[in-house]
Amino acid sequence: MPLTIQAIVCAVDFSSFSPLVVRHGAALAQRAGVRLYLIHAVHDPQDGAHPTAVFERGGDLAHLTDDARQRIQGLMTDADVDWEAVVRFGEPVEQTAAFVNSLPPSLVVSASHGVSGFRRLFIGTVVERLTRALKHPMLVVKPGDGEDLDRFNGFRSAVVSCDSYGYWQRMAPLLPLLQPDTASRIHMVHAMEGPMEKVMTDSDAASYGQVQQALQDRLNRQLNEQGRRMFPHADQLSVTIAPGVPQEMVLQIAGEQASDIIVVGVRSSGRVSRWISGSTTETLLRRSPCCVLTVPEPVEPIKTGGDRR
Repeated sequence: MPLTIQAIVCAVDFSSFSPLVVRHGAALAQRAGVRLYLIHAVHDPQDGAHPTAVFERGGDLAHLTDDARQRIQGLMTDADVDWEAVVRFGEPVEQTAAFVNSLPPSLVVSASHGVSGFRRLFIGTVVERLTRALKHPMLVVKPGDGEDLDRFNGFRSAVVSCDSYGYWQRMAPLLPLLQPDTASRIHMVHAMEGPMEKVMTDSDAASYGQVQQALQDRLNRQLNEQGRRMFPHADQLSVTIAPGVPQEMVLQIAGEQASDIIVVGVRSSGRVSRWISGSTTETLLRRSPCCVLTVPEPVEPIKTGGDRR
């Protein structure tokens, strides 16, 4: 199901990245004509001996709320957009996801803070955890070389990771919002990871290489047709299909094309499976030299009645 954005949400932590996040969020909200929410989650450490937050008994709750709202106000100085500050208390990922998931279809804007080693392996970064918790797409911003620090004008060159699950197709309505310039370029990338099924069953004489090439040509035609239909705003459209590892191919094309945004789908999976096989999304979030737009797997309606498995 395509996505229609009805709100923009900036997740701010008052780090040095927050002005960058707000600049992107305010520009997108103004362009889309929707409300901008700025959410800050205050982590509330719990007292092991009492079921209350440590700062609550000290009377700091109101002070922390006022301080957060004042700092958000400072970020929004001279912003010509309808906006609202939201302050929550609790674990930041849980509170941010709970608020965002209560909204109609929204686009979240955040920034990545690098962590490494065992901490990343066992708990991941806030952004990586948000991609799994959110039901809405998220734009993870990074500063670019020569970027205008006073405004955000959109992205010129996008690389779309086209996996076989097709969740990336849901973001088609988002790209005109992110790419308002008529010189926009889109590069669609599909990596064929495993051995290909034999598609030329009527000819045993066909070599395996011929079978692969036939399937590759068919996929190329299909993606070109999809791209022209889904991205009519793009001035240039290209398709790359080849055997390989998805994240490596996407990063290579993004570097070659000097792209400023990568689009990737997010599949639901358990933490153990991600330890073993890794995640294309998380690899791109960690290694991408440019911004990343994550598009979540659609939530399927709960089946009732006699349909049991």
